[in-house]
Amino acid sequence: KRFVWVKRKISWEDKQKIKEFNLSGIGFFRDRKRFYPQNSLASAMIGIVGIDNNGLEGLERSYNDYLGGKDGLVRVLQDSTARKIMFSEHVLTPQRGADITLTIDAQIQFWSEYFLDEAIKQYDAESGSAIVMEATTGRILALANRPGFDPNNISDISPEEMRNRAIADMFEPGSVFKVVALLAAINENKITNDKTFFCENGDFKIPGTTLHDWRPYANLTFEEVFKRSSNIGVAKIVQEIGPEAYFKYLDLLEIGKLTGIDLPSETPGSIKSFGQWSRTSAYIIPIGQEVAVNILHLARIFASIANDGYLVRPYVVEQICSRDSCRNTEQSKKKIFKKEVAERARGILIQVVEDGTGKQARVEGMALGGKTGTAQKFDPSIGRYSPNKYRASFAGFSMDVDPPIVIAVSIDEPKKSHFGGVVAAPVFKKIAEKLVPYLIASKALESN
Repeated sequence: KRFVWVKRKISWEDKQKIKEFNLSGIGFFRDRKRFYPQNSLASAMIGIVGIDNNGLEGLERSYNDYLGGKDGLVRVLQDSTARKIMFSEHVLTPQRGADITLTIDAQIQFWSEYFLDEAIKQYDAESGSAIVMEATTGRILALANRPGFDPNNISDISPEEMRNRAIADMFEPGSVFKVVALLAAINENKITNDKTFFCENGDFKIPGTTLHDWRPYANLTFEEVFKRSSNIGVAKIVQEIGPEAYFKYLDLLEIGKLTGIDLPSETPGSIKSFGQWSRTSAYIIPIGQEVAVNILHLARIFASIANDGYLVRPYVVEQICSRDSCRNTEQSKKKIFKKEVAERARGILIQVVEDGTGKQARVEGMALGGKTGTAQKFDPSIGRYSPNKYRASFAGFSMDVDPPIVIAVSIDEPKKSHFGGVVAAPVFKKIAEKLVPYLIASKALESN
């Protein structure tokens, strides 16, 4: 061979040190190396490249063909002394890679990661994810995963640490999933807000097990069932509208399917077909067990409430520009609920924040709605739900900006406290407090 690599992508400082040894036969070849000026910001979403600058994870991988460009080609004839004697007329000029513009707002991304880091540290949690999305368009303004990593230095980083948890991890959502039962009941138009349900003082015998509430309740109205997050109340609501009718809304909201986001490694989640439901399923799926989602699924559900009933396709790439032309991502959404259904659901979820389990997400003067979620994690090693491992979640929306904004937060295995209203809701609140004034100011600057 004419040469072999000793090491690739060394630093300029290392090159200068090696040159000082004056080693015979050692040479240098100048190469390009991807550099990430924001270090760990949005690292799991952006991804990494390999030694040859080809994308291996994240956007780097899924848009590698656009980003990489193309080499040029020219055919040259040489004589026996290696002198060039003729150039072919056929020349292919090299093409630089395309420029890709993201929907991500770096400031909102920073806030999301910062407040996730705070919560993970405070509750000694394993990890956390957050998504901020425009409800009417599906534009992702932040997609945060913590802990993160620095893509400029990946030599000691494992693939596990690079995982885009926000879309790659599926989990049983717990009570935040009660929002599906809320939408189903409202759309079936069989239950008024003041209809009462007897919540069995906290213990309800169902086929195969006993259903418990985190606090004992007697009679709760339809609205109070969601404000107090009663498992028993939600189970009885689904029995009233009918399990098969309820299942129709799981399909309508595309639970167990890919959202279509333009990122690799998304999980579709998991839901059994109605024919596979056990006698217990109709009671526990509505409270977020026996079903698995990622937090993007949750963000889409809450977006349909904030945007008057549309299911949107989320996306992170705004525009691709190559040479003199640009192509914008087409927005996609479909109508799944009437405006009146979304409005009634919004009113109840705002009450959850104002005077329910989501009070720690409340911000004075803001129209925020949402739902808490506290889910025990199933432990395969013991064959049952873990007594001390939980996932705490909160998903909701802000109606203070146009378009409305959805924020979904999930914290994995927090200690000290494991309730979604205690662990995840404050992260939602802190993001909303920063986000809403920032977006209002940005819109004002655009209009001027």
